[in-house]
Amino acid sequence: MIRSFRLTDMTFSQSPAPFAKAAPARVKPARLESARLPFAVALYFLMIALPIQFNLGTVFMTGVRAVLLITTVPIALRLFSGQLGRVLPTDVLLLIYSVWSLVTLYINSPSQAVSYGGSYVLEVFGSYLLARNFIRTPEQFRAMCRGLFAVLIFSLPFAIYETQTGRAPIPIFIGKLPGIFSYGDYYGFLSGRRLGLERAQAIFSHPIHYGVFCASLTALAFVAFKGLMGTSRRLVLTALVCVGVICSVSSGAILPMILQFGLIFWAWIFNRVQARWIILCSLFAFFYAVVDIISNRTAIEVFLEYGTLSPQTADARKQIFEWGMVNVWKNPFFGIGLNDWERAFWLSSSMDNFWLLSTVRYGIPGFLLLITSYLLVVRAAVWRDFGDSGVIWQFRRAWVFTQVGMVLTLCTVDIWDTALSFVFFLLGAGAWLVSVPADTGSDPTKSAVVIPDSRYTRFSWRPGRQQPAAALPFVRRG
Repeated sequence: MIRSFRLTDMTFSQSPAPFAKAAPARVKPARLESARLPFAVALYFLMIALPIQFNLGTVFMTGVRAVLLITTVPIALRLFSGQLGRVLPTDVLLLIYSVWSLVTLYINSPSQAVSYGGSYVLEVFGSYLLARNFIRTPEQFRAMCRGLFAVLIFSLPFAIYETQTGRAPIPIFIGKLPGIFSYGDYYGFLSGRRLGLERAQAIFSHPIHYGVFCASLTALAFVAFKGLMGTSRRLVLTALVCVGVICSVSSGAILPMILQFGLIFWAWIFNRVQARWIILCSLFAFFYAVVDIISNRTAIEVFLEYGTLSPQTADARKQIFEWGMVNVWKNPFFGIGLNDWERAFWLSSSMDNFWLLSTVRYGIPGFLLLITSYLLVVRAAVWRDFGDSGVIWQFRRAWVFTQVGMVLTLCTVDIWDTALSFVFFLLGAGAWLVSVPADTGSDPTKSAVVIPDSRYTRFSWRPGRQQPAAALPFVRRG
């Protein structure tokens, strides 16, 4: 006689067959142990929510930069000494990119190489390291998401107020405090209205940055927390994200939000199709080629034209891309640093394309280092096998959807200061997916063992005693 039992629900059955078959696993909601947000990350989020700026001697500082100034060097030493596990290609490439950016700034803009270059390295590499060090488990990832949602919910009332008044209450209030200051009020009352709303910057230096921040939480709210909170709460949280994006009234934020919803819908419709993402990529490549062939403009120019809320913005972005490439080909290796870029006289100095601006400033080698480091960690996470369910599987999907939307966003906007830091923090927050053990993401309800019914075996079991799965050599977990 053989007894079979499940370690998770402790249900038993007897069978006269020589070998008992474990009962099929019941689907249960995903569960995680509670984890607090690490102090350094909590302080980092607080500095995002309260955009404090101050002068440290002759050096201009923000609250975010102050946190990164303290954490970057110790974490870098931990990373490259092996204390954070395997060093990833992205770790090395981002470090090389940081050094390269300093070199190009020293060549082209030596007077600003230390001040601007130092802050740029902190916001790119330092922000990535902060997340790389402190977000390393599913529990910490969930705590991070909750922290970001807290920042969103805190900022929303002020953002909604700003859409009606054109005034940013938080930066204005901080600016009145002695010894510190904040971002300037980007818009005055009744200036720059879109769709009948003033554009809200809320806690960032520009409305687009606030929109990027909110849009990056779309998949994290709707996908990552499936099973970790009720459906109604997830829908409410997603709705709040949408409200934040709308408050920015920015196509650079609305489009990636729509893209993430599209990816979610595609995954739901073709849930049982194993090759759904290959099909989607093939369709994208096909339509890109068709547009490029039948249009008298490149597919990129068509996207820049139709991916905006106003014709003026569309034409400006088209002109920016064309003139930006002129600068790239004239200075392909070291770029132009912080020098003014060549353009038509009617164009402003703003270049609304982060990837293009990085290429113009730091040359083609800089762009290749940056985009390769960005995509490699995403690709490595995508190719991990976490099965087709489980907490880590959900977190991976939500994070990848977020990064796909972010790549699109950075094609249409430029980012700096806190927004730049946040983008690379979010990139580093998914690096743990590359090296986390695959069985960690499996559903624990799938574990089952079969134990012979014999008083003489060391695996004998009696009611009220649970045999740990790790102690049984023949148990297949995950």
